Amino acid sequence: MSDANRSQSDYWSSPAGLKWIEHEHALDEAMSGILLELLNAARPQTRDAVLDVGCGTGASTLAVAGRVSDGSVVGVDISPPLLERARSRARMAETANASFLLADAQTHRFPAGGFDVLVSRLGMMFFEDPVAAFSNLGRALRSGGRIAFVAWAGVKDNPWFHVPRDAAVSRLGAAPAADPSAPGPLAFQDAGRVAGLMATAGLRDVRAEQLRVMLTPPGGVKGAARVASRVGPAARIMKAHDGTETDAAVIEEDVARAFREYDVDGVTQVPATINLFTATVESAS
Repeated sequence: MSDANRSQSDYWSSPAGLKWIEHEHALDEAMSGILLELLNAARPQTRDAVLDVGCGTGASTLAVAGRVSDGSVVGVDISPPLLERARSRARMAETANASFLLADAQTHRFPAGGFDVLVSRLGMMFFEDPVAAFSNLGRALRSGGRIAFVAWAGVKDNPWFHVPRDAAVSRLGAAPAADPSAPGPLAFQDAGRVAGLMATAGLRDVRAEQLRVMLTPPGGVKGAARVASRVGPAARIMKAHDGTETDAAVIEEDVARAFREYDVDGVTQVPATINLFTATVESAS
């Protein structure tokens, strides 16, 4: 693996990254609506070969595999432990047409024109050089191949981010200032900028649209507050300030209190805004 995204590899294999395994079920349930929007945009066909970038613990890869019963899907990720979990899930589900690859998708030499479709559920925002990544991934698609991926829009449009962040700041103080375009969950919040990067990389028919979806975490407001507090901005602030379990419990309770407005008869639906990007590839070379 190259050093281009070494910091991301280290992060997603660290205890912070491994929280995605710990909270896998809740995160997959919460983001099921996002995954559905992605699959509807990508339109994988029965015989397609699909590349799933930043597949994490495999929920998106397994969902695609169900739609390409006579095709195949390769999930690629930079984190060995997340991929091992994805492989385990595929074995348990007896999904024969899904495989997984440990690689940096920005630099890995995929077979030229080896895939019909590329998808990514919240996995494209972590590249050190997005143009290089888009160019490399474009070469992996056949002529006319389709790209569809989703990314978070801004913090102010996503209570899932700003509620835990505000609770953590109130308890511990602000996180160190960061470049909003730096690799991370919100790096692609500026849809126009990202569409420009995609065009610069040679992708065609680039489109970006903003969608409103509902996040549906299990376990009511307490379950929603727990996962939102343990993964994301609050977790990063906790790490920056060496927060304790007492701090975490206070933050979680504050988030639960704020999330009550999204609870209806024990079902919590947190409104979210995502950016959906689509494009095609003119030719494989």
